[in-house]
Amino acid sequence: MSKFSSPFLAKNPIKNDRTIVGENTGEIASDDKGEYVLVSETSQSAKAGDTIRPSGGKGNFKPFEKGKSLGSQDGYLVGGDYKVDKNNNIID
Repeated sequence: MSKFSSPFLAKNPIKNDRTIVGENTGEIASDDKGEYVLVSETSQSAKAGDTIRPSGGKGNFKPFEKGKSLGSQDGYLVGGDYKVDKNNNIID
């Protein structure tokens, strides 16, 4: 049997997304690219020590708005599920 290939069978971009939990990240730090957090526990989506950055891979995390969005508060990401792309950047 041969493998079937077609240009019409594109990869589903949603399946490439991963989810991390805000509670499994450390304190927000910054470098020349902007803010980032380190994953503190290994899960199916990320390994301990992986770097998570804001959307676009640079800049600062959005501030937390109760009832509206997840984000940063008091130097940490608030708890909740964050979708990240293959480069570990948060997807808005």
